[in-house]
Amino acid sequence: MVASTLFSREQLTENIHAALKAWHGISGNAENLLESLRLIQLRRSSLASNETPSYKRLATNELLLSGIDTLEAHDQTGAQVLRLRFQENKKIIAVANMLNVSEHTVSRIQKAAIVQLSQIIYDQEMTLREQQAQELEAHLPPSEYTHLFGVKGAKTNLVAHLLQAGAPWVVSVVGIGGIGKTSLADAVTRQVIREFVFEKVIWLRTESQTMNGRSPSHERTYETIITDLTQQLCPEIATPMPTEQRVVCVRQALKIHPYLVIIDNLEMDTSHLLAHLNDLANPSKFLLTSRTRPTKQAHSFNFSLNELSLVDATDLIRHHAREIGVSALAEADSNDIATIYNLTGGNPLALRLVVSLLDVLPLPQILDDLSLGRQKAVEDLYKHIYWQTWQILSQEARDLLQAMPLVSETGGLPDYLQEISGLSADQFWPAIQELRKRSLLEVRGTIHKKQYGIHRLTETFLRTEIVHWPEVPAASD
Repeated sequence: MVASTLFSREQLTENIHAALKAWHGISGNAENLLESLRLIQLRRSSLASNETPSYKRLATNELLLSGIDTLEAHDQTGAQVLRLRFQENKKIIAVANMLNVSEHTVSRIQKAAIVQLSQIIYDQEMTLREQQAQELEAHLPPSEYTHLFGVKGAKTNLVAHLLQAGAPWVVSVVGIGGIGKTSLADAVTRQVIREFVFEKVIWLRTESQTMNGRSPSHERTYETIITDLTQQLCPEIATPMPTEQRVVCVRQALKIHPYLVIIDNLEMDTSHLLAHLNDLANPSKFLLTSRTRPTKQAHSFNFSLNELSLVDATDLIRHHAREIGVSALAEADSNDIATIYNLTGGNPLALRLVVSLLDVLPLPQILDDLSLGRQKAVEDLYKHIYWQTWQILSQEARDLLQAMPLVSETGGLPDYLQEISGLSADQFWPAIQELRKRSLLEVRGTIHKKQYGIHRLTETFLRTEIVHWPEVPAASD
């Protein structure tokens, strides 16, 4: 796909003037053919021989004519001058004689008409870009954030590597659980979409554990990825077909057209997987989120996502408190927030979980429990936060949350969740809202079909502390 970075209106006006002057030429360049416009690319795709010079010029002239027709509705003289000057290839003096005006007047009318034509085409282009971007974004899971903090540089870096021609074909975002890898990948993907370098975007979320609680093997993870890609890229292939044949179809599709494939939630060592993905890539690219950093020998650009700074963590805490209506946080001074930050280590998920507790529990109690958890590993810190949150949940919210480990990584539909939780409709939706407010539930799926799931760390807590050992741990823990 041709890169479609939109230039300024001033540059577009210059290019449209160049395109008008090249109306009767066969050959052309990217500027006077307006190749960066999605409008042009769409018109070319409808032409049988869209790569020949004559058909390229035809697509450009059709766009210009369409714009002149629109211009004519409110400026007949301007549209007439453009047709006479460029479509009919008449000189200024001839047009001046036909209109019974001076050559200077014709030049002035022409200049103003080109500016208006450029504005018309610019508006059409922006409308088309927004429509196409929304169509691509509809295939992404709903965003779990309204604003990201502390990742501006990371986002710029990752976008640049995905948009650059050639390697790296695989880009990995690496970091501990709850650090915000998925949110960053989502934000990066949405920005990349609007550059229109990739024809399609595919978001896959891997299973971190099987139903028996074990992590899937490298082979199973790869086969699952191939199966998911086959369903989207080669729907005509029957599922029982051997993996090797499905790989052939997927590789062919990814090498014919540039696709961006996001593989979220990888917990295993990805070095083994990277060899397969690099074989499938070019011109397509892969964006991964993983807890483990690939080996130096693996062909991948690796970006380590670190904890937030105090400034960014403060902004996140205030922002999330406003979002979920925790008015108590308005009373917290900078020292209180600094204490929260020092105990959570600037981990975004931990910060949000703590904020969700503050409308029920006093800050000193939360901080005392966090102090116990911070003395141990990160997992113990989360365990303390989750236990605090669990104890303030309603019974209905607990029932729903306990059922969530039965749901796949992609989430479950409302009807299924209601069934396995045993809640009535009147109980189910308030429980959904309660878990969302406590930052315990994630919305997945698409804008057309919502699914609800939980973070991997939440699932670990439920499996180890609630489902297997339901008793509240002693204070010494």
